[in-house]
Amino acid sequence: QLHYQVGPPYIAEVSDMYTIVKRWSELVSKVHAAKPQLLAEMYAYQLAASDVQLPHEVVNTMMVSGVDAYGEGWALIDKIPDEDVCDSWIKQKGKGHVLPTFLHFCQSYGIQDVFFSKYMIPQDIFSCSKPLMLEPTANVMAKESAYKLNTGRRRENLEAKFQKRHAFVTCAMTSAINEASLFFKKHHCGGDANIKQGLDLLN
Repeated sequence: QLHYQVGPPYIAEVSDMYTIVKRWSELVSKVHAAKPQLLAEMYAYQLAASDVQLPHEVVNTMMVSGVDAYGEGWALIDKIPDEDVCDSWIKQKGKGHVLPTFLHFCQSYGIQDVFFSKYMIPQDIFSCSKPLMLEPTANVMAKESAYKLNTGRRRENLEAKFQKRHAFVTCAMTSAINEASLFFKKHHCGGDANIKQGLDLLN
C-alpha cells in the first residue's frame, strides 16, 4: 500500500509511465465521478499504478507544502537552527543545511504580521508603483513571534514546530518574490521604482 500512496513529482521509465498513464486515463473520469475533489486525478494515478502492479519507491524528503502534512520533507526544515530559518535557500545551502528540492506553496502561510498566499498576490505585483512585499523581521523564532494572521487578521498562535515551518515558507516566498520584483524594477522603472516594503496581502 505504501508504494502506491504517491503524488508528484513522479520519476519513471518511459515504458512504465506509459503503462500507468494508459490505465490512469481509463480510471480518472470514473474516480472523479465517485469522488469529485481536487485530488481525484492523483487518486486515479495511485489506483492505476496499483492495478498494473508498478510499485513506487517513495521519497519523503523531496517536497514540503502543508505545514502539518505527513510524508513531506519537514524534518529537514525542523533541523535548521532557529537563527538560520529565515535565510535564503542559497545561504542555507551554503551553511550546509540539507533542504527539500521543491516548495509547493499551495497553502496559506504566515509569521508575525506577514501573511502569504499565492491566491492573494495582486496581478500588478511586478510594476513600478507597487511596493515590495512585507518580509518577516529577523526574530521569527522569538516567543513573541509565535503567531500568524489569517484572513480578517484573525490571530492564530503557533506551536514551536509550526512556527518554524511557517517562518521558513513565509521568508522564502516573500524574499524570492521581492528579489524578482527588484529585478523587474531595476530593468524597467528607472528612478520611479517603488522599492519600499509595504505590500500586506491582508489589506
